[in-house]
Amino acid sequence: MIASEFDEWIEIQTGDVSFELISREICAKTIAFYPSVIAGRFVGYLFIYLRTHKIGFLTGEAGGYKIGDDRYVPDVAFVSYAKQAHADKKGYNGFPPDLAVEVISDSDNKKELRDLRLKISGYLNAGTIVWVVDTEEKQVEIHQIGHNPRVLGMNDVLEAPDLLPNFTLPIKDIFEE
Repeated sequence: MIASEFDEWIEIQTGDVSFELISREICAKTIAFYPSVIAGRFVGYLFIYLRTHKIGFLTGEAGGYKIGDDRYVPDVAFVSYAKQAHADKKGYNGFPPDLAVEVISDSDNKKELRDLRLKISGYLNAGTIVWVVDTEEKQVEIHQIGHNPRVLGMNDVLEAPDLLPNFTLPIKDIFEE
């Protein structure tokens, strides 16, 4: 399906399921409780940061974005006011996020992992920094255009100094029960 057909199709969908368009294929977002808990922690830490820094918008698991001819629904995303002064009121946001957080729901699901690889490529082409969260390995992969991917473990601290000045998040704080 092409993006314009998807945009029309999505307008008539009902219910609480989020859909993505990844390489012309409609994909329903996987529902998983624990990965949602982890995504919620990212929302919490980023929300607190943005309350004091007021540099952009934060979206959760229902915030969709137009990324080229694809439509993605990251678990968490940030768009700077410098990129977009006002939030789109309906549909998928017209600007790609500056930061996308994707939490792996099922690391044994080959389709989810394939789709994630495609999304990372799409995000990078749009200039988006991607944090991929592996709840089983308790680590975060950082993907950024022009840089090799980095993997942070439980003893590391997550930062994005050019995007989120002075934001620090110890990885252990994301996964502690």
